[in-house]
Amino acid sequence: MAGERRVLALDGLRGVAALSVLAFHCWLYARPTPSMAMTSPAGHLWVEGRLGLVLFFVLSGFVLYGPWVRTARRREPSPDLRRYLVRRAARILPAYYAALVGSIALLWLAAGTPGVRLPPVGTLPLFAVFAQNLDPHSVMTLDPPMWTLSIEVAFYLLLPVIGCVALRAGASRRNQALVPLTLVAVGLIWNACLAASGALFPLDKLLPSALPYFGAGMLAAVLLDAGHPIHRRRLILAGAGAVLIDVALHSGVLPGSAGQLGLATIADLPAAAGFAAIMAGAVASNGGFLSSRPLVAAGAISYGVYLWNVPLLLTLRSAAVLPLSALAALPLVLGVTVGVASLSWLVIERPVLRWTQRAAAVRPPRAAPPRPAAASGRP
Repeated sequence: MAGERRVLALDGLRGVAALSVLAFHCWLYARPTPSMAMTSPAGHLWVEGRLGLVLFFVLSGFVLYGPWVRTARRREPSPDLRRYLVRRAARILPAYYAALVGSIALLWLAAGTPGVRLPPVGTLPLFAVFAQNLDPHSVMTLDPPMWTLSIEVAFYLLLPVIGCVALRAGASRRNQALVPLTLVAVGLIWNACLAASGALFPLDKLLPSALPYFGAGMLAAVLLDAGHPIHRRRLILAGAGAVLIDVALHSGVLPGSAGQLGLATIADLPAAAGFAAIMAGAVASNGGFLSSRPLVAAGAISYGVYLWNVPLLLTLRSAAVLPLSALAALPLVLGVTVGVASLSWLVIERPVLRWTQRAAAVRPPRAAPPRPAAASGRP
């Protein structure tokens, strides 16, 4: 993020991402036979709620790569690897394991309900180490959105390596931009190869497939740090983002469609670029609609919403209380999910994060490397 201040607009974007994914899942599972088939024009709008997944990836690239950019361009202290890993673990693991146990308990009781896909018991240990995407029998089963967390964790582990490359690339804006652009290119080549070869699932659920999304967020972090007058251009950025997202909405390529393995990421790249542009404009202004209290509150509990919405939705369906209509089901699923996600935030996530922050405050900050004698001003 820009500076050390908290950017409320990013919380608002997390709220938007979580709510859009929840709406998509209502459309997907609150129907007689859960499927991606669109039987009405409105179905296309519902299905594009899946772009919330893309937004989460772009957000991760933007937020987590920012410290490495500032280190390279301003000679600030390099990120503390131990602190970085501890914070990522504190943010992801406690709520994830709670939701994993809850999903096993709820969905095994709901076995046989349309939409419930249970993994073989022998593959459950894979979920504990975020390796479920490596086995075609476990990927997209149990709590299906968890497949993205496997990719997120892989990105977290790779990021320090990427950051070191960025530091060696030097301080120039062009060299810094080459790092995320390379990731985007690698991801596009990977997805194009999948599309051309018809490679088997689940290769499209591994980190290389999502590299274009992370790269888009990382590139936005580079451009924002480079001193562009983005604050004055935020409306242009937001408008460009909206146009790019609209292009993706009309791409007509759905993930998992027959013969289109790998094409979904390529088709959604305009949406990723649009989200990155909107993100940069939002950070520059840090105000407006995205900083509104409802969206910021939704952003605070967004992780819990993401983890719990499908298990709760399928549990409601198993109990025969879920209307088989997306519009009718949405208020019920939203209310129950927000309640459970709020409990997760208050009881698990926030206490762990606060404890981690207090522990980190005890450690003295790392000293910045000395500037060369000839250096003056900003590189």
